[in-house]
Amino acid sequence: MAIDTFTWCVRIGASEQINKSVYQAKFGDGYEQIAENGINNDAESWTLSCNGKLEDMSQVRAFLKQHVTRSFWWINPWGEKNLYRVKFDSINPTFPKKGFCDIAFTFEQAFGP
Repeated sequence: MAIDTFTWCVRIGASEQINKSVYQAKFGDGYEQIAENGINNDAESWTLSCNGKLEDMSQVRAFLKQHVTRSFWWINPWGEKNLYRVKFDSINPTFPKKGFCDIAFTFEQAFGP
């Protein structure tokens, strides 16, 4: 099964959130232990948006809806090609004027199809 690629241009102003997964233990004397949790302990998420003509943005919307549970390739602003999924509650289209749409959404890094 081929993995799809998100190829649409996103608007300037993308925002990245890096989530580290760690184990942490703090003791009463101020000593603290911290260790990475698992092999994929760095997970990134991106807050993004696209805008354009309604007919073009309907294709973006369809792609986003299809990839909440299926991962896809995307090249992030750092130039890194990674697998992502669309955060299930993040697809937010708005219609600022007739025939025009702005869609905000979040990509969360995935580690498998």
